[in-house]
Amino acid sequence: MKVLISFLLLILSTSLRAQESIPKDYNKDIRYIQSFIRDLANENKAVDIILSQYLIVENPSDEIYDYLEVSLEEVRINLMTKNLEEIDYIPYSKMPKKEIRDIDPEGLDTDNMYFLHYRKRQMLAVYLENGKIGSFTLVSKGNNLAHFVLY
Repeated sequence: MKVLISFLLLILSTSLRAQESIPKDYNKDIRYIQSFIRDLANENKAVDIILSQYLIVENPSDEIYDYLEVSLEEVRINLMTKNLEEIDYIPYSKMPKKEIRDIDPEGLDTDNMYFLHYRKRQMLAVYLENGKIGSFTLVSKGNNLAHFVLY
């Protein structure tokens, strides 16, 4: 009987910890990212409109807008071959340690980092900031580390 009670307590405490590690705004964040992905996959929506609707651009310039439009077009092309319903949206806290050990958050809130997987392969990483997308670009910073680039 003691073994059974100990086992039940272990399962309960593990599930409570798992629930605590989900970001506070998880459902709202996922809905927002899903909306972004649906709009981006819709070829009838102009990329510049999607950019202005979903992304934060702190330092606007023609160069950054050109870069972001081309980057969004690349993601759009990648989405064309995907069933959007099969995309998994995984918060940083739920990612396997081996998959995030090479990411340097650089002081950014990891509760706002999400990784989109399609058929168990990462296809995109998104950082949310102030209710919008602050970055969907992970780049190498050397020493086998990557970081989000804020626009």
